[in-house]
Amino acid sequence: MKTYLSVLENSLLDLSKTSQLLAIKAEFEAEGTRIEELSVLSQLCCKYSIPLTLKVGGPSASRDIYEAFQLGASNILIPMVESSFAVEVCSETFSKLLPVFHVLKQKPKLFVNIETKLAVKNFDSILQTIDSYKLPISSIVLGRTDLSASLNISDVNSLEIFEIAKQIHTKASSRSIGFTVGGNLSTNSFEFIDRLSSFGLDSFESRKCTFRSSKNCSREYFVDIINKGLQFELAWLRYKRALYELRSAEENIRIGVIKARIE
Repeated sequence: MKTYLSVLENSLLDLSKTSQLLAIKAEFEAEGTRIEELSVLSQLCCKYSIPLTLKVGGPSASRDIYEAFQLGASNILIPMVESSFAVEVCSETFSKLLPVFHVLKQKPKLFVNIETKLAVKNFDSILQTIDSYKLPISSIVLGRTDLSASLNISDVNSLEIFEIAKQIHTKASSRSIGFTVGGNLSTNSFEFIDRLSSFGLDSFESRKCTFRSSKNCSREYFVDIINKGLQFELAWLRYKRALYELRSAEENIRIGVIKARIE
């Protein structure tokens, strides 16, 4: 276990030297991260002064949001925000918890995911609600994978998805709200990210990492940081696998003891 944890820590340390790294990500939603795993990730991020973004289960996942505060997440990402009501619900929960955790040195930021056809359709009204009620939304994150599936588009790097991303970015930035692109990010995403960066894209993210966007990012550098992000995710998955293999081995020993007693 120590070996896998050491590899994970070294991978994170390598990532931390990348000037464009903005945060490490974890998810209650798609990834199904457990609290024990999050504690390890949170401690490592704290050790190297790297912000942690935690994606919760949904707009109404109040317990997830509470635990994100408890774990010291720098950013709380709300998925499946498809309506004005959804953005109001998560904002209300977030705002109620701020005074409870007033002792935190730095309060977390609240991000929302736009990742479906319906969310895109309702985006103007979502923004209007944020504006009208002065909701504490710091950034919009476009989830290309689910959005593409919702629109029956096979390629997340397609022109159709790019145009949607550009429109959402323009509308968000006009209200001083940040904009991040995620979803199936790979080395093949360079042209998509590069073109969007020329319009002022703030950041882009993979499953485990968020990177600052740059108009001057070369293809070689983009490939390098994406690969480092993937290496970190690989180290994380191997650490988790080793953790549960160890647990399984311990249980198997006990199962053998009990079976012997029964026989």
